[in-house]
Amino acid sequence: MSSRRVAIFAGPSLPPEDRTVVPGFTYLPPASRGDIAAAAEAYDAIVLIDGVFHHDLAPSPKECLAACRRVPMIGAASMGALRAAECWPYGLRPVGAIARWYIREVIDGDDEVAVLVHPEGHHALTVPSVNVRYVAWLARRRGLLTVAECDAFITGARSVYYMDRSWESALEHAPADLRDSIRAIAEREGDLKRWDARLAVRLIRRSPILCA
Repeated sequence: MSSRRVAIFAGPSLPPEDRTVVPGFTYLPPASRGDIAAAAEAYDAIVLIDGVFHHDLAPSPKECLAACRRVPMIGAASMGALRAAECWPYGLRPVGAIARWYIREVIDGDDEVAVLVHPEGHHALTVPSVNVRYVAWLARRRGLLTVAECDAFITGARSVYYMDRSWESALEHAPADLRDSIRAIAEREGDLKRWDARLAVRLIRRSPILCA
């Protein structure tokens, strides 16, 4: 598999320290319109993790559909999860919890994964709704939040515009006496987009069939 050329479109969901150096792997900035089509011509497989939102044209479902008919393609974490949910019946392989949530209609819309991104370093400056949902789920699973408190936390955090949402603003909608505990979960293990992005890279590295 190391002789295969793999394009990995990554930004805030996959920080530099998670970008495993593998012969044939090329890490590209978040995908915009036309990038997936170009990658399908130049590479043997595509991993779509991050794409642009709002300030530029994103890769369309039609573009991704055409690409996955040419080369193996997987989607995860952010724009990749969204496009995988739209195109999985036609060959775009979904990876990770966020893609499953989209497919099962637990979540809907790009606002769930959208973040404000630094224009140069491509790192996230705000917190996506999916990470809030994941932390709320972890807190409920561990007995910190009731179902009602969990729902209120998610709803309140989602009411904050995605370009302004931080953990501080999100936690204002959690019970005051539990905010420190929930913050600890968020800081330690709450980045679901990152978990899914790392899973996608591990999968493409370990599964030669995806690059055959």
